[in-house]
Amino acid sequence: MLLELPGRHPLLRGALRLQETAQPGLTVDARQLEFASPLDLAAVAALTHTHAASGTEIALLLPERPGVASYLQRMDLLKHLPDGSRIVGSLSEGERNDHSASLLEVTRLTGAAVRDVNQRIGFVATNHLGRRFGRQAFTGLGELIDNAVSHGTSKLGGFITAQAYSGRTTGRRRLEVSVCDTGVGVLNHLRRNQQHSDVTDSIHALERALSPRASGTDEDRGYGLPDVLGGVRETAITSLILRSGDGAMTASHYREHAFTSYRRIPEQVAGTWAWLRVSFPG
Repeated sequence: MLLELPGRHPLLRGALRLQETAQPGLTVDARQLEFASPLDLAAVAALTHTHAASGTEIALLLPERPGVASYLQRMDLLKHLPDGSRIVGSLSEGERNDHSASLLEVTRLTGAAVRDVNQRIGFVATNHLGRRFGRQAFTGLGELIDNAVSHGTSKLGGFITAQAYSGRTTGRRRLEVSVCDTGVGVLNHLRRNQQHSDVTDSIHALERALSPRASGTDEDRGYGLPDVLGGVRETAITSLILRSGDGAMTASHYREHAFTSYRRIPEQVAGTWAWLRVSFPG
C-alpha cells in the first residue's frame, strides 16, 4: 500500500487515500511534501502503528527538501514510527534547539502522560495567545485530549502534536493541535451506550457526538465537543476537523457565524483523528 503526502498539509486539506501496490507493506511517500501540519504528523504516527500492529512493514520516504525532512525529524515523527520502520532519504546533522514555547513534538498520548502534555500545551497557548486567550483555547484542547485518552484507549495509544504561530504573515495568532488515537472510533464508542443504539454510521455518529451530553458511557458527561467549538466563539475563529471510520466533519465558529459540514471519505480511519485551530486577533 502507498500513502502519498504531496504539497502543503496534505491530510489536512484532503481525504486519506491508500493506493494498492505490488509491493508488500505500507509506504508513506513524503518526497514531495512541502509543509506538514500537526494533523499530518499525528495521523501518520497513528496510521503506521495501526498497520504495523497487523504485521505490516512500514517505510517512510523522506521529503526531498532538506528543511522539510529536518522538520519531521525535529518534530519527533521519525522517533515515533513503529519499531523496525525503514526510513529512506538523508537527514542533515544539526543542533536541536529548544522550541518548547511554540510547539509540542509528536508525543504518545497515554493516561500517564496527560498531565505533562497539558502543562506543555498550556505553556504554548499562554505564551503565544496571552493568559486570557490561552486559557480559553485550552478549554477545547483539554476535551480533545480527554476524549483520546478515555474514549480512544487501545494498546497502541494515541498521538498528539501542537504548534503555535505568531501571526506575522496571517494577521492572527493561532494555535493548532492534533490528537489522533487508535481506539474504537466514534461510532463504536457511542453504540456502547444504549441511548445511541439508533446511530447507524460514522457520519451519524459524528453528528451525535456534537450534541450536548452525547457519550458512550452512562456517566453524566458529553458537553465536551460542543464546548470545543463554542467556548471561544466571541473572540476567536475556531476550526475543527474530525475523522472517524468513513466519516469526516468540518466545522468553524466565530461569534454568531457557524458552519458545519459532513462527508463520507473513501478510506476508513481507525480510531478518531481530530485537528483544532484557534485563531485570535494579532
